[in-house]
Amino acid sequence: MSPLREYRSVSKRYEEDVEVEVLKRYYLIFEGRNTERKYFQGIQGDRKNLGISSLIELVVLNKEGKISSYSAPSKLIELINNKKKELIGNDDYDEEVDKFIVMFDRDSFHLHDDYLEFLQKNNVKNTLIVTSPCFEIWLILHFENAYERFLKPKEKAIIENKKISNTHSYISRIVSELLHANPKKNINFDKIKENIDLAINAEKLIEQKNINMFSKLGSNVGVLIKEMKSDPRDRILNNK
Repeated sequence: MSPLREYRSVSKRYEEDVEVEVLKRYYLIFEGRNTERKYFQGIQGDRKNLGISSLIELVVLNKEGKISSYSAPSKLIELINNKKKELIGNDDYDEEVDKFIVMFDRDSFHLHDDYLEFLQKNNVKNTLIVTSPCFEIWLILHFENAYERFLKPKEKAIIENKKISNTHSYISRIVSELLHANPKKNINFDKIKENIDLAINAEKLIEQKNINMFSKLGSNVGVLIKEMKSDPRDRILNNK
């Protein structure tokens, strides 16, 4: 099996060039090959301005070679578990520091029971981040009054998310018009990065719990990013 390529956070130092000990490390793997990866690489590249703690390291895992087409959530679980075994074998794994994030679209599942079974089976050792129907809903939330303007009036059509052309589903067409680019090729991260906090707050207007997302608009990407923006020392103290 082809290895996952790691894209790591560049900076681990404060401005005064003092070495920083990483207290939380996020390994992220995505269903999509481009959109999600480019978004989180954008966060990596501008982490200081976005308020990501210097005590946190982001490791974006890219699928290449024979595994580049792997998109089924079950395959993502297989890949992330293999990554964990690799880290353990290299004596480079710390259970208290390393956190494994599997991000996938709810519309990967056609049956409600299959979706619930997957959540129940895989939400213990890994953190499951879900977008419903897909990651484009998180991108829409970066725009002013997104829920009222774009989501609520078209909720049923977005949940169904039918294919409407050779290049677009219903929701990807909305995102393309907002970004002036096909999100599968270019998400214009510099255009939307200033509105990440707006998106985090707007996400509270839709479903954020995985178990309830099968038939609802939902996302908890913002929950994850908000966690990354917090000081991991606070969570360590709270867990004692």
